[in-house]
Amino acid sequence: MSWWLLLIHNIKRKTKMEIWNLFTDFIVQSITFFTQEVGVSQAAAIILFTVIGRLVLMPINLVAMANMVRNKKAIAALKPELDSIKNKYKDQPSQIAQSTMALYKKHNIKFIDKKSVINMASQGVFGLGTFQALQQIVFTSKFAWIANIAKPDIALSLLVGAITYLSMMMMPGSAEQTSTLLFLIPAIICVVTLVNFPSAIGLYWATSSSTSLLQSLLVNKYFKNHQPQHAL
Repeated sequence: MSWWLLLIHNIKRKTKMEIWNLFTDFIVQSITFFTQEVGVSQAAAIILFTVIGRLVLMPINLVAMANMVRNKKAIAALKPELDSIKNKYKDQPSQIAQSTMALYKKHNIKFIDKKSVINMASQGVFGLGTFQALQQIVFTSKFAWIANIAKPDIALSLLVGAITYLSMMMMPGSAEQTSTLLFLIPAIICVVTLVNFPSAIGLYWATSSSTSLLQSLLVNKYFKNHQPQHAL
């Protein structure tokens, strides 16, 4: 009986790997299509593919961002009650946490829901798939000051780190009192990672982070412009 279970497990695992390989092959072929059929450089093909991919994922991403903004506004409105809970149970951290979660549940404040999970999963799959696909391509293209995107570039890594920092800082729903360190850590990790990988991956990361930054700015502006209407 056990060997049947092992066989089924191996078949499922092989099927999942084949699906994943098809996905990464699709990314490789898409970038190749842009270079050979459209006639753009490899660097431009990476940027073009990333923009198209992020546009496809944009609807669910915008929904998740909007939910973050609503949660932030709802929590701000509950500040008096939250402060009251902290004062009432100041020596009982577990009771503070329990009462706070109960208050959030009462006002339908959810930090993790189906849409948020789908958004994070889709972004993760797209990012990891592109990361692996780019490592399969032989690059010879140049971009701006980069002579060959097959090699790491410190300046590009620093630029991507800065874009990542701004993207994190401008993310809808982020609290004003959030420590700068929480924004710096992902940016630092980004720089340290990219200095060890081809600039092609840096171009993808820069394009993806720039798209996230633009989306955050648009969502923040939308809610800021509509705030007076909701207040009426």
